Amino acid sequence: MVLIFTQKVDENLAGLVKAVDEVQKNNEKLGTVVVGVSGVKEADFEKLQNEHKLTTALTVAKDEDGPKRYTLNKEAAVTVVVYKKGGVVAKNFAFKDTKSAAEKAKEIAEAAEEAVK
Repeated sequence: MVLIFTQKVDENLAGLVKAVDEVQKNNEKLGTVVVGVSGVKEADFEKLQNEHKLTTALTVAKDEDGPKRYTLNKEAAVTVVVYKKGGVVAKNFAFKDTKSAAEKAKEIAEAAEEAVK
């Protein structure tokens, strides 16, 4: 499972999600969700989906700061949590902006692929 929490929806985020989408296409066991927080709206995700035809689920958190149990860092524009089977966190990434997250898309995709082995 890969959870991507984002405070911004843009082309950089699309690049990150596409990298994880590629892993998901070949690994049906991998579940991936992008959760919008801190002001991200459904319309932002609708536009992203229309432009990029992503397979990853896109949703907006009820609580603007994201689920409380995750205690997301408000300074991180993007937080990625990769889980192994059984709910164990395999890798955790936090980025100050979406550009930094996109630059690590390959590393995140590799962590996702490793988690489903």
